[in-house]
Amino acid sequence: MEAYQQPEMMAALVDGELDLELADPQIEWDASRLTEMLPDLAEIYRGHEGVRTYWRRWFGAWKDLQFEIEDVLDAGEDVVVLIRNQRQWGRHTGICTELPPYAQVFTMRDGKIVRWRTFPDQMSALKAVGLEQ
Repeated sequence: MEAYQQPEMMAALVDGELDLELADPQIEWDASRLTEMLPDLAEIYRGHEGVRTYWRRWFGAWKDLQFEIEDVLDAGEDVVVLIRNQRQWGRHTGICTELPPYAQVFTMRDGKIVRWRTFPDQMSALKAVGLEQ
């Protein structure tokens, strides 16, 4: 999560220079629930190249990403990251936009991320992993 906020690290990821050793080669990168928040990215990406494609598209439109991690929750083989106060700036306009609180769920197996899912709100992520509050 910290890498997301480091422009030089994300540039290395997008360019293929950063090893995705924490991600399974067959990772499922699921941004399909983001149709209202980020419609241009709302699909499922597969494998390391899919992850790079997602971030290439993201950084094609945006620059500089800032957010706060509200909480990190253990849900067995899933890890839930609750995010708030995300801001990003348009690559061409410089206009700052903000996202409402949302969540990411990382599914881990054998020390690698095998699935990444983004949920447009925190409650739907908690429900998906059985952690409703």
